[in-house]
Amino acid sequence: MAELHQSKKNLIMYILTLFVVTLFALWLRRLDIESSWQLAGMINFSLGFVMLAAYMSAQILKIARLPLISGYIIVGIIAGPYVSGFLTDDMIDRFGFINDIALSFIALTAGGALHLQMLRKRRKIIVLNIVLLTVVVFGFVFTFFAFMGSHFNFTGNLASPQIIAFAVLIGVVAVARSPSSAIAIISESRASGPFTETVLGVTIAMDVLIIILFTIAVTAARIFVGGSEMPDTHVFVAVSTELVISFFLGALLGKGIALYIDRIRHNLPLFLLFLAFGVSKLSLWLNNGIEIHFDVYLHLKPLLICMGAGFTVQNFSKTGAYFMDNLDRVSLPVYVLFFSLAGASLNFEALKVCWMLALCLAIVRVAGIFCATWLAGTIAGDPPLHNRTAWMAYLTQAGVAIGLAQIAESEFPGIGVYLTTVILALIFVNQLVGPVTFKTVLNLVGESKVR
Repeated sequence: MAELHQSKKNLIMYILTLFVVTLFALWLRRLDIESSWQLAGMINFSLGFVMLAAYMSAQILKIARLPLISGYIIVGIIAGPYVSGFLTDDMIDRFGFINDIALSFIALTAGGALHLQMLRKRRKIIVLNIVLLTVVVFGFVFTFFAFMGSHFNFTGNLASPQIIAFAVLIGVVAVARSPSSAIAIISESRASGPFTETVLGVTIAMDVLIIILFTIAVTAARIFVGGSEMPDTHVFVAVSTELVISFFLGALLGKGIALYIDRIRHNLPLFLLFLAFGVSKLSLWLNNGIEIHFDVYLHLKPLLICMGAGFTVQNFSKTGAYFMDNLDRVSLPVYVLFFSLAGASLNFEALKVCWMLALCLAIVRVAGIFCATWLAGTIAGDPPLHNRTAWMAYLTQAGVAIGLAQIAESEFPGIGVYLTTVILALIFVNQLVGPVTFKTVLNLVGESKVR
């Protein structure tokens, strides 16, 4: 009874605070901006108000046992340029460095959450899930769009070769996951156990695999639309080299972090935040420098570098627990910022344009995920409850899928705009539903420590 009374008091406090913050933010936005320093202040205040509103909204949803990041994303959508316009496109572009820090930070957390001993025990189910999710989800989505794509108003004017190329690309993008969302939900739920380890291992491995798969898909799509006759094997070699070098640099960085913890330990959370930002910027600088001075195009992957670093600290040093504790200490503001901005970036206009196609693709994708995870779990001998509910952990999509859509748009002018619009609409649906289903399944399998 006392706990229920306290929850009601907290709910009232959060609602009142959210109301006051919203009124103050609306008043501030009505002020006239007369100078550049006032504009800079307005941008900072706007971000601060969105963060406060996102945090309060998340706490309200938490009382209803919904994921915190759902609150962050919903507030971001409402504050974004497609709904209220409180955050403009220009503001979101200015906050791009925050995404760099947050994604690298989340990648450190993702690598640190992978325990080598547990991965070895679960390698059969992880490999089965990776293979079946890739084959089945791609097969379902590709087949659906190849046969039904011409029946939707949005894509009905595409020629048959374009429909096939579109189906190949959308099928691969449907395989993509969102490690950032998965890590946030696992961290929020304090989840641990074989189910959580499997989901994390599959999600991160597929985030790496999708880069290679998309490269193959782009080559195949070029053949269908008549832009190429033979696959370019040099592209596959280049991508593989980039992945190997990125993981190697991540291992070196992980050794450096472990040494820092052993010898110094001072202000480790702040050090890790600066490190996350530094890896992103240094990778970009090295990529440009190598291309300019050596005429070699090398695209180092900052996320893979950070994943490798976290994995090395966790599994090849004695400082893994201390490392993860310090990451957890600064995770809240990082997640609030990242997912609020992610929500503001979700293209609501894309959903309005092709909502029926996006909804159908989302349903087909869910069907493919269910079949793949149920089959993988059955073959591996996992508990029936895990097999029936594992699909709920793999719905989220975010940054990687958006990046792939942008690449496809530049590569295929004829179908790129259509593909980007559909993918953004699909991400909109999956990113709203996915966190809720993931938190629910963690509770169902009994691995969540927070209800």
